[in-house]
Amino acid sequence: MKLRWLIAFPVAILLVLQAFPIDQQLPEGNPDVSLEQVLRPPAEVADLLKNACYDCHSNQTRYPWYARIQPVGWWIQRHTRSGRAELNFSTMGQWNSAEQADMFRHCIKLIKRGTMPLQSYLRMHPEAHWTARQQASLLAWLEEQSSRLESGDVKLVAQYQQIMPSDTCDDNDANPRCCFVQMPENPQPVLVIAPPGEPGRRIKISGRFFKSDGKTPYSNVLIYAYQTDTTGRYTRNGDERGILRWHGRLHAWGRTDELGRYEIQTIRPAAYPGGKNPAHIHTVVWEPGAGEEPYYIKDFLFADDPALSNREREDAHRNPGRSAVLTLKSAGTDILVAKRDIILK
Repeated sequence: MKLRWLIAFPVAILLVLQAFPIDQQLPEGNPDVSLEQVLRPPAEVADLLKNACYDCHSNQTRYPWYARIQPVGWWIQRHTRSGRAELNFSTMGQWNSAEQADMFRHCIKLIKRGTMPLQSYLRMHPEAHWTARQQASLLAWLEEQSSRLESGDVKLVAQYQQIMPSDTCDDNDANPRCCFVQMPENPQPVLVIAPPGEPGRRIKISGRFFKSDGKTPYSNVLIYAYQTDTTGRYTRNGDERGILRWHGRLHAWGRTDELGRYEIQTIRPAAYPGGKNPAHIHTVVWEPGAGEEPYYIKDFLFADDPALSNREREDAHRNPGRSAVLTLKSAGTDILVAKRDIILK
């Protein structure tokens, strides 16, 4: 009797698990930003990558039959999501040339070390095994593309800013990547949020980005900032698309220069009508490098805002020039200036 229960119990558990299948629906994507469209690899290289890499590192995953069996399917799905987060060949166009080169250099290292493709994957996918000639051909192409991308001697076929379909971005709580969908091709260190003639007191915020050590300048960091107007609202021009329908017309993109410098030219925003929150400028940053994701940093606040907390006021006093709470100073009759250096951790 005990033996029967020892057998029946795990079988029953396995049967119950089958009631929770994984979602095998593939992510929606924009084919114009895929590797094939952005860099147009030779057919042999494209086939090698598809057979050995795409199941984990693209939106073209081919789920095997045993993915329907739990908990095996859960393991496969978790592994696939992790792989896409590290590198997704279906969204290569979201990176600029320097970032793509860095990504390819990393791939070269992993292939030469023999850590990619994974041995566990190769055991179940014989088509993913590369011959010595095939591997040499793939490495040669990756090396060639890395050098060309680093030198700037290549024009991307697709606009790398087209990160995801616009319909998935028409939401104030959308993925921060949506903030960069409509970014211009070559963002500069100066972000002009409020154009000349915009009502309000002109302000200029400048500073530098640093890496986590607080000393090393952080170049090529993408920046997106948006704010309210003098009424405290995210007013629109009427032609905004995607997430800009929520963020309004006062927004801008930029990229830090070789010394990590940035500058924001805008007007002082107003607090939300009837709200208790202080006036602020929202900011999203996207660090360079494969696998990085954009994220919000602390809002730009203003030291003389009556809605600030005591802690925020104290931070402005203790960390002048590095606090998110800005102390505006006059720099002429028509403009106020402030400084904020930002350490990304």
